[in-house]
Amino acid sequence: MNGMDGQLRDLLAAAAGEPPHRISAEAVRRRVIRRRVAEAVAVAVAVAALAFLIPVGIGALGRAPAPSHPGPSRVFTSRQYGYTEALPASWRLARRATRPWSGKGGPGYDSPVVDLFQGPGSLQAWADAAPTHKSLAAYTSATIRASRAAHPCSRPQTDQAITIGGAPARLLGMQCPAGSGFLVEIAVTVHHGTAFVFASQHQPGTPVHKPADRAAFRRFLAGIRLQQ
Repeated sequence: MNGMDGQLRDLLAAAAGEPPHRISAEAVRRRVIRRRVAEAVAVAVAVAALAFLIPVGIGALGRAPAPSHPGPSRVFTSRQYGYTEALPASWRLARRATRPWSGKGGPGYDSPVVDLFQGPGSLQAWADAAPTHKSLAAYTSATIRASRAAHPCSRPQTDQAITIGGAPARLLGMQCPAGSGFLVEIAVTVHHGTAFVFASQHQPGTPVHKPADRAAFRRFLAGIRLQQ
């Protein structure tokens, strides 16, 4: 007995308990065909749904959500000075300070007491810090004197009030050597008895693009956090 014969038998048996009326084999056969068509449509819909959901699920597994904060590899913590820097795009750590700064003189990018960073293009930034009892204004003046003594820099051509890690700071712009057009920016802040100095310049012998350099250094400064 095949499947259709079995279904014909079941339908005839079910109809036996109904009130007498005329039931033909052809009517039963059409009823069986309609049932098979409905079952085939249901199976086709289920297969189509699976065909859509499986690739979507696999794709979701292969995609990680975009991070809303810099990853651990993009956050630098200074071993010598304790500040952290959430490195912007195009910035990376070039070299850690190998010993602490004494607070004397005006260390440059090639000094072993600075944390050195490489920015976009040839832009560099470096940082150092030392204990102080001076106010921000007094320490800024001392930094200007030290920079002019250690390097042939001009007097500051710009002097702006900014914040670094939420602390009041000064941002100085000067030419080194004076009249050369070679841009050097120095940001100074005093936080809980520690003076922090962040500076930037292009490597010697490379073109200077002042607007882009200033913007890149400000993005760098915006990523700094100081110990509380």
